[in-house]
Amino acid sequence: MAVAEDRVGGDTHYESEVLSDEFYAKEFDRHYAVSAPDFWRRFGGQPDVKGKRVFDFGSGSGGMIHRLMEAGASSAVGVDLDFGASQYAKKRLAQEWGDKVEIICEDIRAVDFAPVDMIVSQNTMEHVSPLDDVLSAVIEKAASGAELYFGYAPLWHSPFGNHRCPKNNIPWEHLIKGEKYVPDYMRDHKNRDYPTVTAAGFNCKTPADFREAFLKQPLDLISLRRNAGSGGMRSVVNRMGLVPASIPGLEKYFTTGMYWHLRKR
Repeated sequence: MAVAEDRVGGDTHYESEVLSDEFYAKEFDRHYAVSAPDFWRRFGGQPDVKGKRVFDFGSGSGGMIHRLMEAGASSAVGVDLDFGASQYAKKRLAQEWGDKVEIICEDIRAVDFAPVDMIVSQNTMEHVSPLDDVLSAVIEKAASGAELYFGYAPLWHSPFGNHRCPKNNIPWEHLIKGEKYVPDYMRDHKNRDYPTVTAAGFNCKTPADFREAFLKQPLDLISLRRNAGSGGMRSVVNRMGLVPASIPGLEKYFTTGMYWHLRKR
């Protein structure tokens, strides 16, 4: 999805247009069959969810939740600020799972529900703002001992951190052309007027910012993978980026993604 239709939590919240059920159905199928399996490969495989209550932060049209329910989760909650995607997910998942699945279209900081055994969040954390507040609100939903999986890419300062909005083939073009490049494109081509990059849905956080935010939470780190790929040439290129990323001052430009596996204390 282009960033204009992407999902965020917290203050970064744009008015995403409500699209057709056909559009959301394709997104659901893509996430279920392609994006979610790709996400789990970056962690070495999908974890066992049998009998667990799960929470998908940035649940979109519901493909990830459907996959986890099929794998044996006892119940699920999805939170997303995209109204159209949330309405589709609510309708689609109710057909299969009834009241075992709850979809909420609200700021996570204003939401309350029973603690969960697992949290998953795919390609959402690079959009949320303010990061510390939103992350704390997400983690508060986890029971002690819960497993958490956060994976997000591309980060803003990486070669194509603008999520190809606009589509471009020149690495770091969005940084070279300045902070108005993306807002100007969205105004001229998407009919959406955002004064800043952050208002348009990019929190512009660096790997160091994310480490600081995550590591001060009541969490034990199981693993952190940077530039994790799911196979193919792109994975090779991403791993090659870890070499310059180890040089002070260059990390944020060569770290495309971060994949955290954590446990709530």
